[in-house]
Amino acid sequence: MVRFEQQFSEQRQFFTEGTELFTKGRLFYSRRIGSRPIDQFDVNSQLEANEEITDEPNKVDMLNAIKISGRTKNGLGIGFFNAITDKTEATILNKTTNETRKVVTNPFSNYNILVLDQQFNQNSAITLINTNVTRDGRFRDANVTGLLWHVEDKKSRYNIDGSFKMSAISDDANNPNNGYTFDTSIAKQSGNWVGEIGYQFENKDYNPNDMGILFSNNEQGIYGFVRYRILQPKGMFNNYNVGLYYNVNFLHSPGTYTGSSVRLSFGSQTRERFGFGGNINYDTEGKDFFEPREGSTSGIYFKTPMRLNINHWGSSDYRKKFAVDYNWYYTFFKDNPKESYGFRFAPRYRFSNQFSLIYGIRYNKTNREQGYVTKINSSDVSSTPSLAPLLDQIIFGERDWTTYDNSLTGKYSFSTKSALSLTFRHNWSKVPYHDQYYSLNKSDGTLIANNYNSNNDKNFNSWNLDLNYVWQFAPGSQLIAFYRNSINPDNDFAPADIDFSDNINRLFKEDMQHTFSLRLVYFIDYNNLKNIL
Repeated sequence: MVRFEQQFSEQRQFFTEGTELFTKGRLFYSRRIGSRPIDQFDVNSQLEANEEITDEPNKVDMLNAIKISGRTKNGLGIGFFNAITDKTEATILNKTTNETRKVVTNPFSNYNILVLDQQFNQNSAITLINTNVTRDGRFRDANVTGLLWHVEDKKSRYNIDGSFKMSAISDDANNPNNGYTFDTSIAKQSGNWVGEIGYQFENKDYNPNDMGILFSNNEQGIYGFVRYRILQPKGMFNNYNVGLYYNVNFLHSPGTYTGSSVRLSFGSQTRERFGFGGNINYDTEGKDFFEPREGSTSGIYFKTPMRLNINHWGSSDYRKKFAVDYNWYYTFFKDNPKESYGFRFAPRYRFSNQFSLIYGIRYNKTNREQGYVTKINSSDVSSTPSLAPLLDQIIFGERDWTTYDNSLTGKYSFSTKSALSLTFRHNWSKVPYHDQYYSLNKSDGTLIANNYNSNNDKNFNSWNLDLNYVWQFAPGSQLIAFYRNSINPDNDFAPADIDFSDNINRLFKEDMQHTFSLRLVYFIDYNNLKNIL
């Protein structure tokens, strides 16, 4: 149902500390390491007659990881990262003979990053970064190299920013060629008026996703903005800014125009430290070459309606014991039944200088969204002959999408050197489909009603509770104890029309995972060590 991969935030402390160098160029997405087995391999396709899967681990074990980074007195930043994950196997049982066999779902793998980042002329830098994933056996390997630059004049009034990156995938039938991407822009960054204009593209074979993250390739676009801001308090405002942003988008190959977007934004903070602002976003009618799942070079697209989005946000004074953050939005679509709206409300209270709590609730709702469901192939027709009139047709469905996100974060500081924090988060998304389905008209991207009928409802839950204790027992040295309680079902374990209380009851009947880790970081002063030696 989801055409693009979802990106999740990293919670493992090893991957959140000291990673500034490794994240340059968006070539490092740390959740690739020690996550699920790679999607390249489907165990079900390897089953023979009378066989079934009795065990298929959904997590890859990480054997070790190391990172080294620093910067010389001449401004050269050097970063080295390496991690190794273990082989993961599924167990298959022959129901006739009761014999079992193993199938590798994720091979023994090595992940490596090397970064060289040279700073010069105060705020300028040029960066060379290489990421490499090597997998044992017949599985694919991947190598990505990027050259990045950010050059400012001596007074930091203007800058030129950009990058050139290449990817090389071996043993991958879907991406047999080397891919590349280019991005460059020129900007004015000082004074009341600032702005930027730039151009970027990714060709159809560029793929950094073995270790990085990219949602789509084969795209190009012209982008930019102009913004006015005050640099000194004026009237009732500490600061404010008004900006106009734009994007004009095309496919890279064959260069088809896919749509444009414009955004008018305003942001400010009063002298009483109340921040507020909003945006008006406009998207033209466009052509979505990714939603039909036929490949962006197929010429098949889904016609998207004109979109107008209005949103507003606010944030009160954090210096006070009670403060609140909020936002809301509403989205209109021209000549289309789809609508979208939502809000977030996050109050916080500081009981003392030692103890504080933050609660957040987020609600999003999209009604009558049209999206991809499946493509009818010959095997579908063989199992369901009534689908024969729909052979080779791309099926779209109309659905409602509701998301609830609840979180609670608390922190208690025992002293300036030790603290205990608790974070809880529950995410629930339900997607019921309407009874009417459609066939995609491959010539003009419109939808035609058909007689397809199937249950495609989705119900997704995730639960996390993290308890973290940090003790700084010496300058730069820490002892960190971490506990996680999580539930992340692999299947849609409940109907999409279930209510909130029944959903919670079903969720806690699923398997619960418990993780505990103890981490010691000890800072060694080189000068003291040199004296001892």
